[in-house]
Amino acid sequence: MLKMTRMSTKTRLLIMANKSKPSVLGALEALRPWLAQRATVVAEPDIADMDGVRPADLPPADLVVVLGGDGTILAQVRHTMSLNVPIVGVNFGKLGFLAEFSLEEFQSDWDEIVTGQCPTSRRTLIEARVFTEGALDCRLNHLDSEHEKARSVALNDAVITAGAPFRMIDMELAIDPSRSQPYVTRLSGDGVIVSTPSGSTAYNLSAGGPIVSPDLDSLCITPICPHSLAFRPIVVDAGCGIGIRVLAANAGTTLVVDGQLSLPLQDQEQVFIHRLPQTLTLIQNPRLNYWQMLAKKMRWAARPRSD
Repeated sequence: MLKMTRMSTKTRLLIMANKSKPSVLGALEALRPWLAQRATVVAEPDIADMDGVRPADLPPADLVVVLGGDGTILAQVRHTMSLNVPIVGVNFGKLGFLAEFSLEEFQSDWDEIVTGQCPTSRRTLIEARVFTEGALDCRLNHLDSEHEKARSVALNDAVITAGAPFRMIDMELAIDPSRSQPYVTRLSGDGVIVSTPSGSTAYNLSAGGPIVSPDLDSLCITPICPHSLAFRPIVVDAGCGIGIRVLAANAGTTLVVDGQLSLPLQDQEQVFIHRLPQTLTLIQNPRLNYWQMLAKKMRWAARPRSD
């Protein structure tokens, strides 16, 4: 758990609001005059049209305020990560694992948020890079930019899913390929999840993967319905690169990043997943630590009911 650096008296805010939610629109109307008395709003971009916006196009800010849910934060991390400023999430979604504050809590905790008295959490970010069939072997640490098809940043996870017509797919998995060299693990099943600690409570958890404390520098590798009794989820050091070659794909086999971005995969294409040097700083709700939040919102470790 970290303490945030004290901000200037007139905090510069970048507001990223999910205006497709009616509740966000109403709250934003009431919040603007309240914020105007306490901070300088430097920008309020339309997050529905951010694909062409580069980080350099955004003005300098001290704090990013996201109004929406966890999915809104996941989307905006890709646009704001290079600004290297903390994010505070105001939850208008369901669980609120990343967006930890209610609107009332955000307002009541405002002074603590901007003066660095709220705890913060540094979150691991990963990048998934996709290479076409003709690329050099990622297992030998060859990231062949000539054959690079796409790349994307993720806060939660990068998932290879079998897709229609829903036959098993075959993959080769190499962990820390710069050291393991030609050694690979063969995997047949419905896909594989590579998640950060932040994403360990998302798809990874649903697929039987472990819950990992968000402050650990690690990655989870969790197979999806593997055709093996022996292939179990594992946790590796985040510094390990993870190379995956799709040997036999379906027509609908896809790489899905943070549940939002999708890219079709074909036979012999490779996905290389690695930790980024920069991290994301999330401002935390001081009322709940991570394990209390997990128990409250997902009933972790709840005792059986007697009634």
